[in-house]
Amino acid sequence: MARGATARLYDVDHDQLKFVKKRLTKKYDQGTIAFRARQGRLVDLDKLHESLWATRLSGGTSSGVICLEVTVVGEVVRQDNQVLLKVLDSDKQFVLVTDVKAKPREPSASAFKELQQAIARGETSLRVTGYVDGWVGRWPDVLRRSPAPRPKLMVTGFSGGGK
Repeated sequence: MARGATARLYDVDHDQLKFVKKRLTKKYDQGTIAFRARQGRLVDLDKLHESLWATRLSGGTSSGVICLEVTVVGEVVRQDNQVLLKVLDSDKQFVLVTDVKAKPREPSASAFKELQQAIARGETSLRVTGYVDGWVGRWPDVLRRSPAPRPKLMVTGFSGGGK
């Protein structure tokens, strides 16, 4: 269901959409959905939320989401005691943080510190990977909450040369 909703998104590269089953139980298909934006496009989290809401996942299902991991290319800046990631070619922004509730495992706590050191060295154009806050729980509960206008992103890794 979530895979189908993702596949309907205009900006998703359908050739790169994959669902990998974990087969942990016989009751539900547990797994990972991996996708990426089409060349020159962005996957808008608001549109992803809207597409999932339009499915029956917003109703009486007991399935859920553990986390939403994204890789974002943009410019990192400090503003109002926060570290912001301004998405390249977009008005979207993320607040970069050290921890969020939505994560499948304990990631390296040093990733955010290393990112701050890179900023101090003058690196600002970066590719940042992390977990988006608010994408955890049963689907109906997750989808009832509106996406944050400036979501928190827990930094799990980054690289220079954001383009």
